[in-house]
Amino acid sequence: MSFDWRIKKQLLYLGVLAIIPLALVIYFAFQVGPEATCFDSKKNQGEEKTDCGGPCKPCLENLSEPSVLWKRVFKLADGFYEAAFLIENTHNFAASDRFFYRIKIYNQENIAIGIREGETFINPNEKFLILDPGFSTAERVPVRAEIEFEQVKWRYAEYSPPNVVVVSRVFSPEPQPILNAKLRNNDLFSADNLQAAAILYDGTGKVVGASLTNIDKIDGESEKTVSFSWPKTALAGEPENIEILVRRYSPAEKP
Repeated sequence: MSFDWRIKKQLLYLGVLAIIPLALVIYFAFQVGPEATCFDSKKNQGEEKTDCGGPCKPCLENLSEPSVLWKRVFKLADGFYEAAFLIENTHNFAASDRFFYRIKIYNQENIAIGIREGETFINPNEKFLILDPGFSTAERVPVRAEIEFEQVKWRYAEYSPPNVVVVSRVFSPEPQPILNAKLRNNDLFSADNLQAAAILYDGTGKVVGASLTNIDKIDGESEKTVSFSWPKTALAGEPENIEILVRRYSPAEKP
């Protein structure tokens, strides 16, 4: 009997010795676990929400709205005006498929004499032009324009801007102001559904004209000439510098 008891005691002792390291392994496995990341669908490592904030990308609801770099009003004809704004999105990971805005133009007495609403899209990390030529003011003369944004519905996005460069710019003031810009697509594949903006500056850097046009396609490793035109009254002076901005329509906003 004493022999059997000694065997049982030894087996019990060995069992306890085996259980202790196993328990330690299980404990540390639960305590340490896999390394936390910004893609593990868990709120950890100081994140504000699941996989955003803290060491991860900022949460979408905390992102600032785009910035307005400049704003202008141009006369198209007597009683007809357009408002132009250069907008910048500095977030390199966020886009918006539908970006709503409201434009107001004011006269010398600071009275709003025109209000129009519109929408466009925003790609990550880009500057883009908003241009509205639809203001009819009768005899009232606007002197400034303002733009207000609705709350931006951001989404995380990856975006590769079109590999399109400006080869040449030729501006002719007569008989009607026109700009012919030759663009080259340096990619092997075609660049589709593009929007091109032309911005004209005088010698002091002041914007004297702006225009938008859509480009269906530029074939791979090919060039295409696009034209921008203005009524004579729409240019506030002779341009000395010309900026061309090209961006790709987002999937939800193909023209």
